[in-house]
Amino acid sequence: MNEFITGYLQKIIPVSFNLETAEEFITIGDADPAFTLKINRNIPKRELLNSTSLALGEAYMREDIDVDKDLFEVLDSFLGEMGKFSVNRGALHRILYTSKNIRSQEKEVTSHYDIGNDFYKLWLDETMSYSCGYFKEDTDTLYEAQVNKVEHILGKMHLKEGMTILDKTTPRLIQFHTLKNAVNPPFLGGFSIFGTVAA
Repeated sequence: MNEFITGYLQKIIPVSFNLETAEEFITIGDADPAFTLKINRNIPKRELLNSTSLALGEAYMREDIDVDKDLFEVLDSFLGEMGKFSVNRGALHRILYTSKNIRSQEKEVTSHYDIGNDFYKLWLDETMSYSCGYFKEDTDTLYEAQVNKVEHILGKMHLKEGMTILDKTTPRLIQFHTLKNAVNPPFLGGFSIFGTVAA
């Protein structure tokens, strides 16, 4: 077992817990363990010392580490110890605050959204609306929640024949709704970071 990681985790986690690797299974602390932390791949010492929260968060996302309990329950057991975490304020600043340079902003946004529709199709509904939904009933599907949201918004707009709609978030869903309900404004379109979408 990596002695540095064992000692470091023991310092920041105030409850007893199990620590599991491919070779070993140990309990840290004298009380009943609150959870088991499984280390699939070692977290680099430099990353932990540079910024503990980022190192642990990214290790979890990469599945380098895993826990056997609800993640929020586990986090709740030791987030009060964040004063003991190493903090790289520069790295956190880059995550929390976007660049004010237009070219840099375009690059940052594109790296987030421009990854192909195959990814978004895995978890969005058929309208491909990357937005919140309005679940009126417990049985509503994601698609129904998106339609509910648009109906709620458009209902507040009191649309009439000949009005113009410009939407910056869900133009395809607005288009579907207006066609289905015979609302036919002369221009229906939207814009996104990739340009204007018009119908």
